[in-house]
Amino acid sequence: MLPKKTQPVTVNPRKLFIFAHTKVGKTTLVAGLNNCLVVDTENGSDFIEGIKYNLIKESEKLKMPVTKTLRLLTEEIKKENEKKGFVYDYIAIDTASGLEIFADGLATWLYKQTPLGKNYTGDSVVIDLSNGGGYMWLRKAFNMLYGYFEGLAKHGLVITGHVKQSSILKDGKDLNAKDIMLTGKLKYILTADCDAIGYLFRNKKNNNEVIISFKTHEQDLATGARPAHLRNQEFCISELTDKGFVFHWDKIYKEYKNG
Repeated sequence: MLPKKTQPVTVNPRKLFIFAHTKVGKTTLVAGLNNCLVVDTENGSDFIEGIKYNLIKESEKLKMPVTKTLRLLTEEIKKENEKKGFVYDYIAIDTASGLEIFADGLATWLYKQTPLGKNYTGDSVVIDLSNGGGYMWLRKAFNMLYGYFEGLAKHGLVITGHVKQSSILKDGKDLNAKDIMLTGKLKYILTADCDAIGYLFRNKKNNNEVIISFKTHEQDLATGARPAHLRNQEFCISELTDKGFVFHWDKIYKEYKNG
């Protein structure tokens, strides 16, 4: 039977990428998402409340490489999901830049397992291999680590990212994919895999408000969204009040209950 017109399978972003300058509130935002496991790759979650897993500290406790700790964590989540249903509604990788650092070490290890790299004694194939040969291994390693999270959360995966220091003075409207702090093609591979990409910034008129923008500009390759309710939208996603932080995740995830 030939395909016929059908309705959308989902209206919510299954994978959401959020990027911003430092100290805008990325970690606080994802920690405020109900039943969201925040996988901390940069040792930056000590000051926030939430369901969090510090990969660096846990690896030190277990005395094993971070990449192995991550694999064990995701395998354990998968087993619990199979037994009882989804443990977490959402999982956040905080941040993609931290994940890339781990991928660099894994890339070197993967290269050393090949006949060509068995005698390699360096510390980073990305730096040492000629003609950019190490970037292929970095992409392979990053995709491996990123792939561990596939299908682990009930409603969606959130990935946070930084803006490059060279772009620190840019207004949000001038940012594009090359301004995301990831190496080479990784930034394009990651953003292409996400259903929505939003840029976070503080409201210039009210510093207690954080705005997320999914607006797509003529020269902008970064922000944008597939879900109809997010396309070209810009709104307050979090605000600091007298009673603490208030989050507006219901504007991104339909039927989501704040609180």
